[in-house]
Amino acid sequence: MVVRVTVTLPEALLSELDEIASDEGVTRSDVVREAARGYVTSRSAASEARERGAAVREGLSWLEDVARRTDSDARDSLDVLREIRGTRDMTGAPIPPERDEGVGR
Repeated sequence: MVVRVTVTLPEALLSELDEIASDEGVTRSDVVREAARGYVTSRSAASEARERGAAVREGLSWLEDVARRTDSDARDSLDVLREIRGTRDMTGAPIPPERDEGVGR
């Protein structure tokens, strides 16, 4: 479905849009539609990049926590990781599946 909208633009910008449309052999609407599509796409990409950045920061924080825990812990680092992930308790005993909440997965 296509919907008609009214947009107010500065005269100079409208002249540039019309020049682009003429050079490319398309309508003014085609140029505006493509510009809007590009804007929406770039915003979506920026949002995804922010989410990836947050996930990386969270992962680095988790790794820093692991490093802090292993520096002062005489246990094998794998046992410490299992404890942090929630698959082993502090004694090294496996956590039964009903208690395992999937922390860190």
